[in-house]
Amino acid sequence: MIFYGVLFTVLVASGVNIQYYINSYVNDGCARIHNDFITKQTTNFNYADVKDCYKRFPFDKDVASKTIDTLTGFIGGFYSFLDKAKEPPQPGFDFRPMNLIEELEHFRKKSYTTLYDFTTDVEHLFYDLKDPHTLFSSDCFTTFFFYMNMTFYSVIDNGEQKIKVFNDTIDRSNIDCEVTHIDGQKAFQVISEYAKNSVYASRDLGVRFNIALDLTYPTLSFAARYEIPKKPDITYTLKCKNSNEFYVKRNWVAFSSRTFLNKFNDSKSYFDNICNPIKKNKQLTSFNFKLREFTKIFNDVNGLLTGQDQSVITIGIVDNFVGFYKVENFGVIKIITEHPAVLNAATLENVIQGFKRLVNTGVKKVVIDLCDNIGGYLFTTIFFNLLLFPNTYPMFAFDVRISEQIRLAITKQFKLAILNNNFDISDYVNEKTHANFTSVDDLFGNNVYTRGGIMGNYSNKFVIRDSELNEISQFIKNLTTPPPWKPEDYIILTNGLCGSACALFAEHAAEFNNVNTVAVGGIASIPLLSYSSFSGGSVLDSNDIFNSLAKLGLLNNTLMPKPFPLTGLNISFPIFEASSKINPDEILEFAFRPANFRLFYDEKNIRNISILWSQAAALIGSKL
Repeated sequence: MIFYGVLFTVLVASGVNIQYYINSYVNDGCARIHNDFITKQTTNFNYADVKDCYKRFPFDKDVASKTIDTLTGFIGGFYSFLDKAKEPPQPGFDFRPMNLIEELEHFRKKSYTTLYDFTTDVEHLFYDLKDPHTLFSSDCFTTFFFYMNMTFYSVIDNGEQKIKVFNDTIDRSNIDCEVTHIDGQKAFQVISEYAKNSVYASRDLGVRFNIALDLTYPTLSFAARYEIPKKPDITYTLKCKNSNEFYVKRNWVAFSSRTFLNKFNDSKSYFDNICNPIKKNKQLTSFNFKLREFTKIFNDVNGLLTGQDQSVITIGIVDNFVGFYKVENFGVIKIITEHPAVLNAATLENVIQGFKRLVNTGVKKVVIDLCDNIGGYLFTTIFFNLLLFPNTYPMFAFDVRISEQIRLAITKQFKLAILNNNFDISDYVNEKTHANFTSVDDLFGNNVYTRGGIMGNYSNKFVIRDSELNEISQFIKNLTTPPPWKPEDYIILTNGLCGSACALFAEHAAEFNNVNTVAVGGIASIPLLSYSSFSGGSVLDSNDIFNSLAKLGLLNNTLMPKPFPLTGLNISFPIFEASSKINPDEILEFAFRPANFRLFYDEKNIRNISILWSQAAALIGSKL
């Protein structure tokens, strides 16, 4: 259970019928979409049809109540930060503290017109946590994403922060023009408010501002989104060089993949095959898969690939996982993800060869680029830590909130020793003694902490077994000697969207090894910007937990959450928490980690990443 990342897989649960009225003979929005897909061979659809398709399904109070039952069961029983989330944020963070159970209960009293309205309202509650590890979602309303043919970036011009056009595939003459207003309101204010209220991938508002304008994951940005926009178009006020202000109106376009478009021909089949497919016909389609597929197509269509200076020497790129470059007299290690498509010995050998080739160029300084890295496997974090920093312990310690449900599941797993079970603690040892846990009581200990005004039980802290760490370390030693660079020869570059396993790597480098960090972008009036986000803990989704409980014979136990009433619903969240090494009482997820240095985007470095690399490299060895 050493898997990290942003895991958004769909729940496989027992489906029940929802009472709703659908006339299959009416040419509804879902049917019109299907007709366009077949007759026009298009994957782009108009706003009105998708809105009509999504809103075809009336609100069902029984389904809503059962959904709340399941959510409170999961959150109350397994969410590691249930009480911590009630505390106000540290200075530097921007989010609202909340009692999730109480707020979920409020939805029982509310009435809605459509299933979409209810589902979206609950999703927004989880968005307010500003933690993409902890999300509630529905397959029913993530089949399409809305985008327009204009994207943006932010610069500082004569002390004023402005929004500019990054790309416009309809009228390229608008590129680099200033966006002064959006629907009549000041553009910078509109983007800032969107980042504050609608972006959920960081507790740092400056990082969320970056994400709102980010081009790597467009479905998290202002220019593209899963949720139905408030109206079908946006009017931008532009000002280009040597011209007066003028208006540009752009419509939202709804895109979907052929994978999903082949699953329905009207609203009834849409509901049956996407919102609530029967268990035997349900195909696991993760939210993360949708994000990758939509992102690739969106970037291909809109030409959003970031430029790179022709003088950059590419040493090697391993499977869209890690890239190695030489720029001028310094090296660059670009860790694209901690979740490679294939993670095996051959992949790791290729990564090590990339490091060796970079060492052989003779570079003395190295930029580690972690921008737009949303995480992956804890294994890759440990691998990079052991490779780059072999003289320090490679990971933080974890613990778990001991609820009745966790206690029962871990106790049963300890007794039965089921293979591949998410409640298996055999991979972990006591943080202080590094000895195996001999019993569940040995793991649980007697630790009582007060969080959010609530006294709760938490386990003894634990880390990965030494034998596993030694195996990874020996694998590295068999292939290479440690790189010659010292911690002071590195600098970590991020835009703050370095999450999950990436955050644990960056925070380990900074806390254990004093590696300097530099963050780019954000809101200029906010002086500090995080270099990492949502370090969290071991993340599971409802499907993972149901499968593990089933193996333990606990699926029908009265303490455990019941299946969602619709099979297209799911929730993900951390069940472990990670704590600082320097300050063991500090939970990394809620600790503000500002970068040592700050850079800002401009018209050149936003398009040419190698300029940012050079700006970061110039800071290596600088005094704070």
